[in-house]
Amino acid sequence: MKRIIEIFLVTLGLALSAGCSEFLDTVPDNRTTIDTPKKISQLLATAYPDRTYMTLIEHRCDGYTDFGSTFQGMQPDAAFDNVVSAFLWDEFTRSESGNDTNEQYWTSAYNAIAVANHALEAIEQLPDPGAASLQKGEALLARAYAHFCLLTLFADFFDTNNLAANPGIPYVTEPETVVIKHYDRETAAQTLEHVLKDLEEGMQLVGGSSDYDQPKFHFTRDAAAALGARIALFSRNYNDVIRYANMLLPTPTQHFALSYTDDTPVLNADGSPAQGVDPNDAADQFMRSNLHDWRTYIKSGNPDQMGTDFTSASANANLLLTECVTLAYREMVGTAYVRHAMERTAMVTLLTENVTGDPWIFQNVAYQWNGGRTYWLPKFYEDFKIDNPVAQTGVPYSKCALLRLEEVLLARAEAYAMLGNYDGALDDLNMFAACRIDDYAYGPNTLYKDKLTDYYTAQLNAPDHFINSAYNAGRFKAGDEGNVQKALILTVLDFRRIEFLYEGIRYWDVLRWNIPVTHTTIDGATSTLTPDDDRRILQIPQIATASGIQLNDMVNIPYPW
Repeated sequence: MKRIIEIFLVTLGLALSAGCSEFLDTVPDNRTTIDTPKKISQLLATAYPDRTYMTLIEHRCDGYTDFGSTFQGMQPDAAFDNVVSAFLWDEFTRSESGNDTNEQYWTSAYNAIAVANHALEAIEQLPDPGAASLQKGEALLARAYAHFCLLTLFADFFDTNNLAANPGIPYVTEPETVVIKHYDRETAAQTLEHVLKDLEEGMQLVGGSSDYDQPKFHFTRDAAAALGARIALFSRNYNDVIRYANMLLPTPTQHFALSYTDDTPVLNADGSPAQGVDPNDAADQFMRSNLHDWRTYIKSGNPDQMGTDFTSASANANLLLTECVTLAYREMVGTAYVRHAMERTAMVTLLTENVTGDPWIFQNVAYQWNGGRTYWLPKFYEDFKIDNPVAQTGVPYSKCALLRLEEVLLARAEAYAMLGNYDGALDDLNMFAACRIDDYAYGPNTLYKDKLTDYYTAQLNAPDHFINSAYNAGRFKAGDEGNVQKALILTVLDFRRIEFLYEGIRYWDVLRWNIPVTHTTIDGATSTLTPDDDRRILQIPQIATASGIQLNDMVNIPYPW
């Protein structure tokens, strides 16, 4: 007799925290019978973390300053302790009073995994499991996504030489039936193997956008390809980056040659012609039609509307969205609520200086609070979900883009560069720049090899720059070709830094490329996060030790406070 699946989520010793799903909210005791593909689809709407990693790692990055207080001269509320802890690279969040803590994200991710596992179990109990193949694909991809996020945050995943020895994170593939279950972390390599297995199987089954009423809030084939590109990039599997990216992006076929005013062709030092992607090329037009259109967003003149537009399901660039309980908006708007932000002059430099020679479009949407000490970009809109109509209490939340088309494009550019396809990398960078440079001009703003190596001459010649450090030894070719390769990577990283500001992506780049980060407190104390510093990895939340999960080592700290 078929066993009826009843959902009661318990994850790594933690009861399921309150979520935003209307489907589960209607069930009085968090139990419901899941016995049709439609009900499984409804359940899978909650198979995505309802907290965000962005607020955990953004202030760990380079460029942030400690102003000592908010611009009003007050100390931030305890709800913003996670920002202080991120800036100081604390082992544990200073308090768990807010929704943006390491523990909250850990719990949220494993709750999402639990939902995916219950969905998979429910599918196997259907009279015809094949009737729910789309749901199975989504469940596998959601499980892979949440585990991979945890792996890159709470494990030493980017130490590629020691993946087979470094502890991973528990990969949970079965619904929990006990309140506290003990878990083995296995190794980072084994965790990655599980992720790839779920990714590959899920991609074979998942549907396209037309299979969902709200496709941007579910894994589709497009979102799966974007996830595949991220995993491959972080794993340095560059051929797979290109394979996944090409599922989403066209490649240009029409180019124009750069020439001087006397019509003499511009040549690189190696004799190759300097060229750009023709504006009439189908790939270039695709990017201008599908990447985020900040030129249109600006027209509203309203930062809240811009944040809404940026995280809208109607934006083609957003491949996977979710609603997160978070104070991300308040944590990123300069020093209005928090004491850590980018200093004004540093922000101006970030907005205006780059290898193309002209400023980013973002300079036109940089705002500051009256009396504020920095600028901020409107990438979030905070809303409020009332959970008690009588008391009028609830939780703040924002829509967050988990996967975007811009990430895929820049991942492909990086992969091309690392594989020696420099023209392919330049094509992708030029198409990106055409969408992001204010008053972009084909020709004057076009990138080519020598333009990049000239711009980054100081970095390329500095033995102590991260691009030349021993931690990145062996990753580049030798001689002049190696300098072209390095200049391309520096360009990609700079483009990613401005494009994904506030979204946490920069911190993964810090880890991937062994970029040292120095922070200074308001009283002058300094500390540098070096590539061999144990603080680069988030500590396993203390509450997880109830499940026997081993904590990360926090003993090697070369430059402590």
